[in-house]
Amino acid sequence: ASFIQNSSNALKNNATMTTTMAMRAPFSSVPSLSYSSLSSKGKHGTSTSRGRRQKKCVKIVLSSSASTATTESSSSSSSSLTKLQGKDTKARKLAVPYNDGNKDCDILINEHAKQKITERNCSKFVSLIDAENPKLKTLLNIIERDWDRIGVKNKNAGPHTLWPEAFEAGKALLEECFPEECSPEFGGEVLNGVGFVNEPEFQKTRAIDFMQRRPKGDFTHCKYNPLPRLHRDPDAIDYKSPNWRETAMENSEEYSYRYYNVWISRTPKDPTGQVWDNPLLILLPKDGGAKEWKYDIVTEKDNLDENGNEIKPPSAFEQIKSNPMAAAPLVMNMFSAKKGKEFRDDATDPDYFARGSPELIADDDHEFVTGPFVAFDSFDCWHGSGKWESEAKKSLIDGSKNPMEARAEAAKGRISMELRFRARCKPNNREGLLWSPVSSAYRSNTFTDVSVRPSEQAYDLVSGKAL
Repeated sequence: ASFIQNSSNALKNNATMTTTMAMRAPFSSVPSLSYSSLSSKGKHGTSTSRGRRQKKCVKIVLSSSASTATTESSSSSSSSLTKLQGKDTKARKLAVPYNDGNKDCDILINEHAKQKITERNCSKFVSLIDAENPKLKTLLNIIERDWDRIGVKNKNAGPHTLWPEAFEAGKALLEECFPEECSPEFGGEVLNGVGFVNEPEFQKTRAIDFMQRRPKGDFTHCKYNPLPRLHRDPDAIDYKSPNWRETAMENSEEYSYRYYNVWISRTPKDPTGQVWDNPLLILLPKDGGAKEWKYDIVTEKDNLDENGNEIKPPSAFEQIKSNPMAAAPLVMNMFSAKKGKEFRDDATDPDYFARGSPELIADDDHEFVTGPFVAFDSFDCWHGSGKWESEAKKSLIDGSKNPMEARAEAAKGRISMELRFRARCKPNNREGLLWSPVSSAYRSNTFTDVSVRPSEQAYDLVSGKAL
């Protein structure tokens, strides 16, 4: 409380800083154009949306007996699925942070998640990597050795050219996880980096091909925190060269592109084999990628009230007052002139506001998976992070061999690393090889600088075209 009081004068002069930071935040933040993600408690999506015009809907109510039976059946099924059985656990309860509020969902883990990925024909989009994989161990050793020397030294993010050995190890993993899309043996090819930045003079300052994420409490070391908001990477506000699609997805009539992230957790695992908190959430694509999920596309107009006036988000002081720890990175930025100047000078996507921000709509058919080591398509898979159900987490701590040690590990937060790649292959040269959804959209001109892929868009992945 005294810290807040002593900082109030400085914060009053920076009341709009939160908005500015959200608008200028790099790849890690992927802000929403709607202020609905800011709740009265200062956390993402924990209360009714603010500043966004609500859509009318018709709610279908089952009869009392049918509703009761359905609820009991669903509850029983969920309870069986989420029964804690060590690394044989099939799923865990978690509050998924949709834009209009959190929703409790069963997050699939371990072997059950792998089976579901195969059943849903999503093996080209997500791969849960075994902790004993030799190629993974090689990458982990490189990350451990150079975490400070390369990652921290370069402020936790940068172009792939800064860390060639890590990207070479990540490439080997991708070739094993997605052979048809990545391995030269099948005509695939892995390219380092996401390809957003073309200008040589901007490579070191604006390209983000690797990123170290640390807990919010660790704000003196890193400005990139685990990101709750569900998003896809191409919709982000971070800087993109005007012609990035033409260069990053060159020869698009011949090549199908996928944008794979290799995501590595670096914190202790709980008895179910997962990170203690803030797990990476990956939504399996609909119909094996043949159709987009339903989402709203939010624009600046959605932040106007009924009289056409702009609804402003809570000030920096209001957010710190309601949730001091969550505001730590903001406070540190204020008192660091050098860091603040770099942040303000950082460029963003000039077409972001014209394009709009897609916000995923909750759906009972959504199926999420997670794991401590994951390779996934960040352009065609919605992803974010969430909080495990507290009771199950407490049960895991209390039931561990050393509860005190487990409690300390669980309190550390999540530390992770991600490496970003492009992979391409030639569907026309190999029978049965499908086009990616993002390539299908790009080839059909539904994915442009000023347009988000349409909600519920269907694709013919054989011909690589939007329907």
